[in-house]
Amino acid sequence: MIKKLKYIFLFLLMSFSVNELCYAQTANELEKRVGKLQSEIKTSQKLLQKTSQNKEATLREVELLQTQINKRQDLLKAYQSQLDNLNKEIKTYKKDIGNLQNELEKNRKEYADLLVISYRNRNNLNNLLFIFSSDDFNQAIRRLRYIKQFNELLKQKMSDIEGNKTDIKTKMELSEADKKRVEKLYAQQKKEVNALNNDKKSLNNKITQLKKKEKDIKNDIAKKEKQTKELQAKIKKIIEEELAKRHADATIDTKLSASFESNKGKLPWPVASGVVTKKYGNNPHPTQPKVVVKNNGIDITTDQGANALCVFDGQVSTVFNTGSTNVVMVRHGTFFTLYANLDKVFVKNGDKVKTGEKLGVIHTGASDNVTSLHFEVWNDKNNTNPETWLK
Repeated sequence: MIKKLKYIFLFLLMSFSVNELCYAQTANELEKRVGKLQSEIKTSQKLLQKTSQNKEATLREVELLQTQINKRQDLLKAYQSQLDNLNKEIKTYKKDIGNLQNELEKNRKEYADLLVISYRNRNNLNNLLFIFSSDDFNQAIRRLRYIKQFNELLKQKMSDIEGNKTDIKTKMELSEADKKRVEKLYAQQKKEVNALNNDKKSLNNKITQLKKKEKDIKNDIAKKEKQTKELQAKIKKIIEEELAKRHADATIDTKLSASFESNKGKLPWPVASGVVTKKYGNNPHPTQPKVVVKNNGIDITTDQGANALCVFDGQVSTVFNTGSTNVVMVRHGTFFTLYANLDKVFVKNGDKVKTGEKLGVIHTGASDNVTSLHFEVWNDKNNTNPETWLK
């Protein structure tokens, strides 16, 4: 029976430890998520301030505002998750404190009962008469053992009572600390809701302004679609040529390919700082509800004068001009990364490049004052979502 109780106690202890560990991991993950979102919002605010210096509303500004709104909504969700976790923990503390107080009362009662027994037998327990009046040696040993165990039990009960008091105090302090964190989070949440509402108002105003230029916007959409198709056709042609070279030359760096693939989700960003303003795949147009813009990569808005940075070791496959800006493609074994919308380029075809190396200066639009890098990741002929590769 004692052995069985021992196993049950160990199981409960392990369960408690696992639950505490899971909570700690969740709390740490949320802290990191909140920190990342706060940093991204700060970056988008800084970029918006520069963009909004133009008197006329621009599509890029609308994209930045929409990105910032999305980040604020994600941040509010993260805050709510933190609040849910804290309130759950406070509830657990309250339950623990109740159980400890019940245990404390029980220990106090048992201690009081022991003191009564001690008082009633004080004459026997305080001198040797109780032992020497034994009928035989064995009885004397039993009485001696009884006195010793009784005194140890008194000490243990006193220790249990002090332990209960300490545990209750600790739980109360933890609960109060969490309550303060909840108050702080509520204040941050309220502040973020106000900022979100202001961003939405600003976005609606910008969209209203842009709708007055609907004809120009439609012409711009058609122009960009044509440019995108030409760019993608050129990219596919370059990749096909690379594949043809590979079939002719069996010295393809398979080790580099494997290394690139093993770093999926860990690659550094192709800019020092920035926010994704156009995601991979189909993107609804900010002002034209029926128009969907397909994106084979991601567009990252960054600071004026920023450089495009190589995300992994490789070799420059090609550098070409689109008519107004430049594109750099880097080969990483069977993988390719593409950096478009560059002004000055620092590399040439065949150059070996390292992770973090500067490839070129990202173009800043003259009309909208926006600096945006278009970034793609390819695996042979297969186009993939760049965000799944970046950390």
